[in-house]
Amino acid sequence: MVHVKQIATLAVTGCLMAGAALMLGCASDKPSKPATAAAPAPKPVSLGQIKSELLEAKTQIQATTDSLVKLRQSSQADAQANYNAFSEQYMKLQTKADSVKARANDLKAKTQAYYATWNKQIEVENPDLRRQAVQQKTDAERVYNSINSEMQLARIAFNPYMSNLKDVGNYLHGNLSPASLTSIGDLATKASGQAKEVNTHIDSIVSSVDKMSAATGESATARPPDAGAAAAPAAGTAK
Repeated sequence: MVHVKQIATLAVTGCLMAGAALMLGCASDKPSKPATAAAPAPKPVSLGQIKSELLEAKTQIQATTDSLVKLRQSSQADAQANYNAFSEQYMKLQTKADSVKARANDLKAKTQAYYATWNKQIEVENPDLRRQAVQQKTDAERVYNSINSEMQLARIAFNPYMSNLKDVGNYLHGNLSPASLTSIGDLATKASGQAKEVNTHIDSIVSSVDKMSAATGESATARPPDAGAAAAPAAGTAK
């Protein structure tokens, strides 16, 4: 009798184990969840976005230069506040400059594609169309050369401008005496001239972007600036 009970117990246990194994096997046979779809590729940078960032950089250059002039003319009572304001504008300009540098290759690529398009068009046989294509190619070549040369000239003027701003910030840090403020006069004047030169080159680039837009039909309408785009943490010193 005992043996019968043991055999029955073993049989029940075996059935339970077999059932569990079957359930586990079924669970492992379930198809895995599909992988999460990859994020869509970012949209190509538009002429409008490039133009907007150039104009924002121009505005920030002017704001930084104005803060330098104000700092140079400070009284002892407002020297520290004006220094802090100058440092903050300098930091914002650094951020904006990095953004514009990142867009330089985008603008070059668009300019090259624009020129290549019209260069291809002159292969048409019709005399009237060919004449028009040659004129358009000439215009495209002019825009291409202008953008490339103006970008180089802007860079050549911008680098010493930023270097002078950095020197002013470091020299005056913790030393805002009347004598120190007076001694930066020549450097501030030089920086102001460099700022005007950089902004002149930016204006030329923007003008060429507008011409490219008119020829290609791609809108170069500047997007409204982001509310937080110009925000940057206040800095006590220009670094």
